[in-house]
Amino acid sequence: MTIFFVSSTDPATQANHAIALQMLEQNDVTLFAADATRARLHSEFQAAPEDNLVFAMSHGSPNALWDSNGEEALSADDAANLQGYNIFCWACHTAKELGQSFAAYGSTWWGYDCAITAPDPRPPYSTVFRDILLNLKQSFPAGVDAASVAAVFATTRAACVDAETRLEEIGASDDDDAMSIYSCCNQIWQHLCVWLAGQGQPIFHPDAPSSSIFG
Repeated sequence: MTIFFVSSTDPATQANHAIALQMLEQNDVTLFAADATRARLHSEFQAAPEDNLVFAMSHGSPNALWDSNGEEALSADDAANLQGYNIFCWACHTAKELGQSFAAYGSTWWGYDCAITAPDPRPPYSTVFRDILLNLKQSFPAGVDAASVAAVFATTRAACVDAETRLEEIGASDDDDAMSIYSCCNQIWQHLCVWLAGQGQPIFHPDAPSSSIFG
């Protein structure tokens, strides 16, 4: 069972929400749009979800994941009370201090170390991004050590390379928003950063650009 947390407050998060609606699975606990609040999220934590899994799509900062009310859905101060979780955040910057704090208290944090571009919600591009992000949603729980994280990185990069081919075939390179479309596709794997529980340094794909690793 995965807590699926997706805000929808502006064009970027509305794009996330449109993709997320295509990613729903039977065992998801959905906190979408107006329900994507700190109160609702922490209420689900108290219900002791069986698998301790969270997949979030929202705005972020180095110290927080933000909810639909502009409040901190997750902050570094929450880490001590949420030990043993496996959390994926499709959000800007959360793989900095926030991810490090959760790892220090025994959770594993998957996130991004920079500003990221929202997926394009227009058909037929939406299907391409749905497939990549759904693959990540289904595969990230298997990343429990360096070797298994590397395997998720490898499949994610392969999915993104395949997605670039698909995007080209459906005319994305001629789209007025081509730069944003391809940037999002590349950022999904190039800037993905994992803080394993108890580890003091994050893991990146070995072929990630240096800007991802060093800044």
